[in-house]
Amino acid sequence: MGDNSQELREVIADLQLIKEAVSKSDSIFKFIDIRNAIKPVLLIGGLLIAFFSVIFYYLIENYGSFMAVPANIRVILLFLIALSCGVLGYLKLGNFLKSARGISEDMTLKRLFSEIYTPRSLVLLLPYLVVIAVVAIFLGSRGDIYYIVPALAILFGLMYLSVSSLFYFKELYFMSMWLIATGLLALFIAETIHPLAILGLTFSAGFILASLLLHMDLPGHES
Repeated sequence: MGDNSQELREVIADLQLIKEAVSKSDSIFKFIDIRNAIKPVLLIGGLLIAFFSVIFYYLIENYGSFMAVPANIRVILLFLIALSCGVLGYLKLGNFLKSARGISEDMTLKRLFSEIYTPRSLVLLLPYLVVIAVVAIFLGSRGDIYYIVPALAILFGLMYLSVSSLFYFKELYFMSMWLIATGLLALFIAETIHPLAILGLTFSAGFILASLLLHMDLPGHES
């Protein structure tokens, strides 16, 4: 009985130390189980990208272009994409919040946002997001649509690589390298392969493979 009480006191003391460390740290990701939180999001996201790519390819092949697809079908498809993004965002935030509450029971969604989007993370993310938006608009306005997906894959890969120090799991390095490598490869073959196939090769395959590595629970996670 005395041993159990001693173990309980040690567990409580350890939890208190973790809470104090979280309050002093600039990143909650050092303490929450982000690997388990993110792996279903990556898997579902990769599968959804593959699914919508196939749907878009089928419609474009049958109607000649996306704008030639009946308006009601386009609206439904875009609504499903928006809904999927919303569900994935909800799942990701829910998993983060659940894991964070294992460290701090009073964690709220507002506080979680403030922990995630710290000045350090914003300084890393905002320049990439601006460049990504500008590059996509620039290539689209010039009609170079074949190069949009490769360029975005490279830029997102570089962004994930830059913020990998905030997330503390090596599978993010793999996904970053995959996006950069496949994006660079796609630049040279973009005009010979359908953009939707490139989307599957870069983002869909990258997300799915990273999720599978997380499910395999390979060593190398930094606590």
